[in-house]
Amino acid sequence: MSFQYDVFFSYRHKPLDAELTQKVFNLVESYRLPRALRAQGYENVRRAFRDTEELPVSRILTDTIDQALRSTKCLIVVCSTDTPSSEWIDREVATFIELGRAEHIYPLLITGDPERSFPPSLKLVPDIEERIMDVRTPGSPVKKMMEKADTEVLRVIADVVGCTEAELAREHKLRRNRRFALRAGAGLAAFAAFAGISLGLMGLAQDYRDTAQRREAASMRILNELTYSLPDHLTNVPGAYGRIAGILERNTEDINAILRLASDKAGAENEAAANYEKLANASAVLGRYEEALAAQDRAAAAYLELEAQGAEGSAEKLASSYNNRGNLLHAAGRYEEAAAAYAEAIARQESAGGSRLLLAQMHLNAGGNAVSLGQEEAAAESFDASIALLSRAETSEEVETSAKVHYNYGVLLYRRGDYPGAEEKLRGACALCERLLESSDSLQNRSLCLKSQSVLASVLTDAGSFEEADRFYDLAISSALVLAQDGENTDYQRNLAELYNNRALSFNIQGDYGRADALYERAAEICAALAEKTGAPSDRAMSALTLLNLGENAFKLPDYERSRAYFEQGLRVYESALDELGEYDLAQYYAWLSYYRLIHLRDYPAALDAALAAWQLQPNNVLVTLDLGYACLYGGYDEDADLLLGAVAALGEGQAETIRLDLAAQAQAGMIPGHQVVLP
Repeated sequence: MSFQYDVFFSYRHKPLDAELTQKVFNLVESYRLPRALRAQGYENVRRAFRDTEELPVSRILTDTIDQALRSTKCLIVVCSTDTPSSEWIDREVATFIELGRAEHIYPLLITGDPERSFPPSLKLVPDIEERIMDVRTPGSPVKKMMEKADTEVLRVIADVVGCTEAELAREHKLRRNRRFALRAGAGLAAFAAFAGISLGLMGLAQDYRDTAQRREAASMRILNELTYSLPDHLTNVPGAYGRIAGILERNTEDINAILRLASDKAGAENEAAANYEKLANASAVLGRYEEALAAQDRAAAAYLELEAQGAEGSAEKLASSYNNRGNLLHAAGRYEEAAAAYAEAIARQESAGGSRLLLAQMHLNAGGNAVSLGQEEAAAESFDASIALLSRAETSEEVETSAKVHYNYGVLLYRRGDYPGAEEKLRGACALCERLLESSDSLQNRSLCLKSQSVLASVLTDAGSFEEADRFYDLAISSALVLAQDGENTDYQRNLAELYNNRALSFNIQGDYGRADALYERAAEICAALAEKTGAPSDRAMSALTLLNLGENAFKLPDYERSRAYFEQGLRVYESALDELGEYDLAQYYAWLSYYRLIHLRDYPAALDAALAAWQLQPNNVLVTLDLGYACLYGGYDEDADLLLGAVAALGEGQAETIRLDLAAQAQAGMIPGHQVVLP
């Protein structure tokens, strides 16, 4: 890639910072390579860039600054104790990182130290302390600082021209010594030159030794920063997961090179495995499940080898690796395989006697997967085990895990019709999320919070507490709309789709079918795009459900032709994933098939068959119970219909109102049962 500028200077417009920047700017632009390097084809520095005005923090990058950054090979950040207070400099550094040029950033340290003088983004750049150009001197006299700058800037000049820093340092010293010799007397000049060159070569030899030692000592830190610091920082930047995956993919090349150099092979292998796990997770967020699983398999293979070697801590890391594999398989809709991975993870973690928090997370994940399989009792046992392990959540990680357990447990109880239990768990999840957001307003924490608020709103809706439900829906949707601006993050798109769907259901229950229809349409559009992007069975099932909800709502409008079309489309989408879905989704499919046969085909025996198939899979599911009740009503099983529909109505006023509206819509369509249902 060709660059318009070789070097970009980022600095505060304070007296010392600005004066030194001007002088170093002139030094860099006017630097002429030693003759020996020019003879090898290396070219001088051409152009450098620095802004001459202090720009207000509130502005976004101007076209000039942005274009200069994008067209620059290296970035020099002039660092003083005034620098961290400049959001502008931090933004320039962050932009250069996002451009993929973090390895070409060089701090020019003029006062303070890295902890006090580096802007936040600069601290996250891998290996940054190895590239510090340190010109600090007592009292900060500019002349003395520039004497240091004369050699310190060689590292960035070497980067610009393409030679090694050692080559440039050697030729620079030789040229300086030759110039000194020429200025000396004739007799002393030769001796001075000889002595100077000898000392220069001795110093250079020491530099080589120091460099080798630094590289060996820094190799593990480089790996750690490549694997953790920068990717973790970018997870809170919307739209960054594509970049994260790219960084991690490039890291594998760098890590393989470092592995060949590092003496601590076990430590390096650990870092390599961790990088593959992060690559797996980033790929999963992007919906690339096969790539994610391939990367996770490479991580697991590394941990297995380390465990065989008896490496310290490898047993727990291997257990964690199985847990992460379970997460990926669950996201891909491969629930049976995920269950096996979670069971292996829990067994290994208990054997290793490691972190209770990690074990709690494993039980949480196993419980969520059991819900997808329709194994409700097993799910409840897993959630109870996790809660017991987190009885005193204090750290942010413990609070986060506890919030997730309460959320998932609440969802399970809601599906089973235990509204008081669901409300208790979900209010607990919301309270824990508030604690979490006080310490870290990260995108992930906000996502968990809005999901808890969303399901709590649904529970309140079914219980008939519409006003309070609306308040939680409004809070959740406002957060979801912000997160969903990150179009590449499939989790955030699902959050928004689920919220639109649930909010539409609330309007449906209240008889506001027009507003419900508009929100169902928006949910269906998002879900269809997700299903096409990921191809995951779970996303296809979610897309099917939004279409079926549209069909049920259209039936009440009443728009029977449109309703039937949505039902048939939704059932087809569901059927495309049936072989890969768990028990819960199978039960949902049969329940919806029953209702379609009931209201559109008027084939009551077939409707009853489908409803019974759903009941055998999920007898405690509210939707299944409701549709079996309708099938019994029109099939002539009056006593069973009263029992089933009465049980649903007793759950809350919202459910009772749903049954009244359903029966009214059926009557409007000309469906007259032979029995009058009496609700409690």
